[in-house]
Amino acid sequence: MELRHLRYFVAVGRCLSFTKAAEALHISQPPLSRQIQELEEEVGTALFLREAKGVSLTQAGEYLLGEAVKTLEGIEAACGTARMIGQRARALNVGCVSLFLSAGVAPFLDKVREGHPELRLELLVMPTEAQEKALLSGGIDVGFARSWIGQEGLVFEPVAQESLAMVFPASEDLPAASEVPEACMKALSGRPFIAMSRSSAAGLVDRIEAACGAFGVAPLVSFECNDAFSIMSMVAAGAGWSIVPSLEMQSVKVAGIRSVRLPQTLVIGMAYRADVISDDARRFIELAREHFAPSTPT
Repeated sequence: MELRHLRYFVAVGRCLSFTKAAEALHISQPPLSRQIQELEEEVGTALFLREAKGVSLTQAGEYLLGEAVKTLEGIEAACGTARMIGQRARALNVGCVSLFLSAGVAPFLDKVREGHPELRLELLVMPTEAQEKALLSGGIDVGFARSWIGQEGLVFEPVAQESLAMVFPASEDLPAASEVPEACMKALSGRPFIAMSRSSAAGLVDRIEAACGAFGVAPLVSFECNDAFSIMSMVAAGAGWSIVPSLEMQSVKVAGIRSVRLPQTLVIGMAYRADVISDDARRFIELAREHFAPSTPT
């Protein structure tokens, strides 16, 4: 028995007319009649009463019609689910550190969408440490992370560079020399410090602590937060000062804060697994290389 036998049978069972069913199926009536006869032979009983006044279902035919409809609906639903799974399998999961998504990756994604609409992307904002785990587990295919991503088996290609920046309330009364990074940090060192939480971004915390240590400053940590935008909002509200990546600061542009750049720099790059990579991921990586090449740090 083939699926077409059930489809033809359902069409005749619903129309109760071989002529109308053949028209609905876009076939001629003789082949349709032969298919129904083959089905009746395979089932082993008549499914239709063929009389001068028309066609009607036998009791066996009425039962089989209900079961055939359920079978065809189940197959259609299963095929729909399979299509969805196939589409998800073709989607690229791309991770990105916080606001580099808007500051650096968004223009690239516009080009990808315009030139390669067949590449379906799912974007996930996550810190470098989370991207490292997701790349290893297969949760993401490609990540835009900071340079301390370093697990064996992962490839890291630099694409951009940023600096660290001190941010503090615009109303803060600091000496004129405070535009000099060292003087600014020492002037702020006695004020409450809003730290990035180590549990969410340990690598960034290490770089911030190293930057403070370079000037002989140990910040007075009063708060911890896992989100740079929220940290800057707290700074604008007068809760303290902080150090954040400069791209975060430039992208958000929170009113009520001042900033001073530090000499320390951070490298952002594209990361991916070397041993498990799809054709779509490979194409995405090639496009990213072309796009970021002019600004790639050496």
